[in-house]
Amino acid sequence: MPIAKTCVKEETGKVALADVDLPDPGPGQVLIRTTMTTICGSDIHIVDDIPEVPAGMPMGHEGVGIIEAVGEGVERLRTGDRVVSSCLMSCGDCATCNDGEMAICEGLGSPMNLVFGAQGEAFLTSGADHSVAKIPSGIDDRHAMFVADILSTGFGAIERAEVKAGQSVAIFAQGPVGLCATLGAKHYGAERIIAVEGLPERVEMATRLGATHVVSPENAVDEIMSITGNRGVDAAIECLGKQQTFENCCKVTRLGGTISSVGVYAGIPALSLPTDGSFVHRKIVTTFCPAGAERLEFLLDLLDRGKVDPSPMLTHERSLDDIVGAYDMFRNREDGVIKIAVSVP
Repeated sequence: MPIAKTCVKEETGKVALADVDLPDPGPGQVLIRTTMTTICGSDIHIVDDIPEVPAGMPMGHEGVGIIEAVGEGVERLRTGDRVVSSCLMSCGDCATCNDGEMAICEGLGSPMNLVFGAQGEAFLTSGADHSVAKIPSGIDDRHAMFVADILSTGFGAIERAEVKAGQSVAIFAQGPVGLCATLGAKHYGAERIIAVEGLPERVEMATRLGATHVVSPENAVDEIMSITGNRGVDAAIECLGKQQTFENCCKVTRLGGTISSVGVYAGIPALSLPTDGSFVHRKIVTTFCPAGAERLEFLLDLLDRGKVDPSPMLTHERSLDDIVGAYDMFRNREDGVIKIAVSVP
């Protein structure tokens, strides 16, 4: 049984490095030796806001690495393959997987099937044939890491909103997922991409990645309505997970448009519809990170062909030994941080 130095949830609001015993991979599993990982906003929610996740839980669901061992029944992968794991694992055989909804797999015994432990020297992934993809030789770890979660989530928000070429999109909050939604809106041909953000470094990044306008959160509704001639946008993307932001998305979406939410509403006991009726005759959709090996391969192909480049978001680099401090930096948005590449020796 291998032992891996891993970031764990020590208590509410606090992480620590600890030695974690990893079992040998069972049927359908692979053991991945991590080469690069990162910290996600969902990690902060798990540590700070979700008491159901117990102390001692290995952290991290975005990992790139080399397969160290392969469990019984795995057919597509071999020891030594350089791979990325989807953050949500899937069996490939249940009803939801057969419907193409790999993110909500019913076959692995969990409603979310989230990977845990990628912020460590090694981690296990279940349903490996359906949850893990080989990385093309032309893509480095810094690019490949994005497809595990946030690039897929950001693109998924745009896809679920059914954004078409020439349409208008407002994207509320330009953290890592919001920036990936901005990339997605540009990729799918949105003509007017309005980013909502107040932090200067994120304003600059949003413009760099495709936003045609950037408006302040304080005046977002008025500014977006002015930009669209009071019609509203075809789709508004909620990436922050706040009641007010959700309401603002409703207010700026035209009749017949779509509010697409990928925000994590941790710590909010109930999400309410706006009392002014601005949700009427709008479609409201929510989205997990689209998952599965085919999804990973689709995004890796975009990276390989130079169609999308999320790597400018990697503003800082740290080693696994420094991950506790990296959590504090990311949580407190210090030093203009957007995304941290955490290398694992």
